[in-house]
Amino acid sequence: MPNPVATFDTTMGEIKCEIYLDKMPITASNFIDLANTGFYNGLHFHRVIPDFMDQFGCPHSKDPKSSRAGTGGPPDGTYK
Repeated sequence: MPNPVATFDTTMGEIKCEIYLDKMPITASNFIDLANTGFYNGLHFHRVIPDFMDQFGCPHSKDPKSSRAGTGGPPDGTYK
């Protein structure tokens, strides 16, 4: 069975990412479960390093000017 693909709609366009359920089942399952609850809706990328990586997932980044952006994560008990 092929790995699932997540689609991210951003102000810069659409991003599609393969979720490596076959190689990292716990992490991938946590991501899928959180995505299905809407956890990531409205979040901003809180760290971008050109030609290296983009990072998101902090609930404080809903306000992109928050000094707490990048310091949080999902609530306890919502992941394995």
